[in-house]
Amino acid sequence: MLSTDVCIVGGGPAGATLSHFLHKRHIDHVLIEKDAFPRDKICGDGITLDVLNVLLRIDPALRHKFATAPGMLPSWGFCFRAPNGKELRYDFRDDGFEYAPFYTARRLELDQFLIETLPENGSGELWLNTKVTDLEPKADGVEVAYQNHAGHHRLKAKMVIGAEGEKPVVTKALGLPHYRQKPNLIAALRVYYQGVTGFNEGNHLEFFFDKKLLPGYFWAFPLENKSANVGLGMVSTAISKRKVNLKKLLPVVMEQNPHVKVMFEEAEALEKPKGWGLPTLTKAREIGGNRYALIGDAGGMIEPFTGKGIGTGMMSARICSEHIAEALETKNYDLSSYADHMYRYYKSEIRAGYALQKTLQFPPMLNSVIGLSNLGPVKNWSHQKMVREWQRWM
Repeated sequence: MLSTDVCIVGGGPAGATLSHFLHKRHIDHVLIEKDAFPRDKICGDGITLDVLNVLLRIDPALRHKFATAPGMLPSWGFCFRAPNGKELRYDFRDDGFEYAPFYTARRLELDQFLIETLPENGSGELWLNTKVTDLEPKADGVEVAYQNHAGHHRLKAKMVIGAEGEKPVVTKALGLPHYRQKPNLIAALRVYYQGVTGFNEGNHLEFFFDKKLLPGYFWAFPLENKSANVGLGMVSTAISKRKVNLKKLLPVVMEQNPHVKVMFEEAEALEKPKGWGLPTLTKAREIGGNRYALIGDAGGMIEPFTGKGIGTGMMSARICSEHIAEALETKNYDLSSYADHMYRYYKSEIRAGYALQKTLQFPPMLNSVIGLSNLGPVKNWSHQKMVREWQRWM
């Protein structure tokens, strides 16, 4: 039976990022992915500053390669549009950043980039078109059953890391509770469009808080070649309570919201709406324990207000790599310390995210928050605060 120090299940942004860090630390590992690349994944395609920070920590050259790679569109700001139509827009083109604080890229291109930049002769192996079928904890490790074109096989690992996305593979195989409580789950739809107009020259990420959609939002993110990632999301509790059909609500917002409608007068959908679930950050999830950890969507790494998950997923991989290294050094393979670290790291963001999520239930409150944030002194203070924090990260 083959053996390794770490088995990573899932080759998306979190799994590939963890592989990058394990290569950097010269830790023996296997990255198992059930599909081949390039392959599409349903996502909002918004890439936030924490992605740039993680790439920098792997290698400054990798960050530069990412920023100049085909398909990566720099975005220099964002805009929140309140239910009453007032907008709160931030632009960072004149703040001295070498790289844009945000990017957009189809997941097909982002995932391919992270996989193809893995070291060829490093400490790990990449197994594509390979499916994990079972996990069996042992006293001295975890046996991983997997299947590929050559049949069924087994691999022995000291630790296994679940990075397989929201559908539970590692969670189910290890008998962990699959935490899917509706208050900690966002349902979303995505549609790729061609010909969407009206985007800011800085390729801003556009968020619309429409009364018909609260507590949720509509987004439009520009992509290369005049295409766009368009969609909407809503907390699952509200969907159940209001008996909302997101597929029916999507065209209603696009046709009746005047600020959205004008952007789609010449647009053409490139696909039918595709839905998926976004598990949000909560300490109720058991993301680390004896010889296992969950990263990315598998660990519920979705920020509860904006729904961002790529950056938090990649950051969870970076943090997890530190605890894997410590576990191998001390021969104590309990990764509960990773879980504690993650929830400390995102403590303020979790609190703020759920607090802001609650404001979405009350349009007048949301109008007031965005209105007050748009006042000159307040907006200037928040703008400079973001710039200072981001400069440290970049």
